[in-house]
Amino acid sequence: MSVLKKICTLLLFALLLSSCGVEDYLYKKTGQDFDNKGGVYKGVDGVTVHIEENSLPEGVDVVTITAYSLDTPAFTNVSKPVTNIYSISPAAVQFKKNLTVVIPYKETDFPNLLDELDLKPYFSMDRQTFEVFDKDSYELDVENNLFKISTNFLGNFHIGFPKDMVKQEDANQAGIAEMVLIPGGEFEYGAPEGTPTGLTEEEEGMKQSEGTNTVYLSSYYIDKYEVSNSQYKLCQDAGVCTEPDDLTSIMYQNYYNNPTYAGFPVIWVSYNQADTFCQWAGKKLPTEAQWEKAARGTKMRTYPWGDKEPGDNIETTQVNYTALFGDVTSVMWGDEGVSPYGVYNMAGNVAEWTNTWYNIDSYYHKRTDGAVLEDPIGPSDSPTQEKVIRGGSWVSLDDEITTYSRDKAFPNYRYYNLGFRCVQSVGQ
Repeated sequence: MSVLKKICTLLLFALLLSSCGVEDYLYKKTGQDFDNKGGVYKGVDGVTVHIEENSLPEGVDVVTITAYSLDTPAFTNVSKPVTNIYSISPAAVQFKKNLTVVIPYKETDFPNLLDELDLKPYFSMDRQTFEVFDKDSYELDVENNLFKISTNFLGNFHIGFPKDMVKQEDANQAGIAEMVLIPGGEFEYGAPEGTPTGLTEEEEGMKQSEGTNTVYLSSYYIDKYEVSNSQYKLCQDAGVCTEPDDLTSIMYQNYYNNPTYAGFPVIWVSYNQADTFCQWAGKKLPTEAQWEKAARGTKMRTYPWGDKEPGDNIETTQVNYTALFGDVTSVMWGDEGVSPYGVYNMAGNVAEWTNTWYNIDSYYHKRTDGAVLEDPIGPSDSPTQEKVIRGGSWVSLDDEITTYSRDKAFPNYRYYNLGFRCVQSVGQ
């Protein structure tokens, strides 16, 4: 797989974006400049920052305050958010006097049976590890539904409930996979006519797809989310699965064993490890056809959500690609990018193993007899002895996250952008 070169290019691109102002790629209120006279900044969703006179750091004449509204995962490390996570810049700059950050909230966003007085404000510099503010540093205004937080640092803020008060609704955290029914029936399988197969002019074989074929698949279930660290660890703790080849991710040195990332996709696992897990769970790895129907539905779609190109900023909750976040995201992230059946991350985040051997002719060849293929499992072997990988990952480009993009790897291959999900027959 020619992944490393792409990753280096994307990471360099991400660094260039950050150096030239990543705010240009985020949904936000326009930044506002303040000098030592102070003032009030009004940002997204009613978030405001009050700056007292002579508050700027020593030697700084002007600061630009900007508030971004970021997507909110189901849980942070300590809390259940009821607001978005608001990233307010400049972060990690210490002001001489405390600023007052005002964050509104809505009672309609409360989980059931939780009281408004149990709400707390949370803060983080890295958007991963949040801490609750000291009780003397904030005021809860229940009449106006807002918090007034006194702080001399800006960064990431949100309002929420302590995690131990909230019934855990994320089944993936407990290792129980939610599955989605894919009804039996026909769909168009393959790549649009003219799609490059990946072979160079010097290589023998088909250079372009001849078009799609009609395939009938029996009903089956597929994991709604990619297999998470917590799920895989259950198999390892049972003495069946072996530990991932690496316990880190690109950004997180303590990834696999860190409860913060329990609901993130397991990575650094080979085809053989993925296959073992699925069998242990009473399932199988999907065939390429099963994976593709779950991603596409019964009609040709360029992407799981449709034909519209994905957003290229971190405010979208559509697809994690082109190193937008610098790493994988939660398996439950991506509400705007689900497939027609509601399956998450069929594009981006981690590429996914399938149970099908890689063969160009079997996928890109169009049958001339018009016959409908029934429950195809793919070729019996591969000329290169590699398995098909689908979906693209967080470092993939636009053409690598389509419902017909393909990759391949040897069954013992492992990497930091490669995971899997499982399927199960109906009635099993």
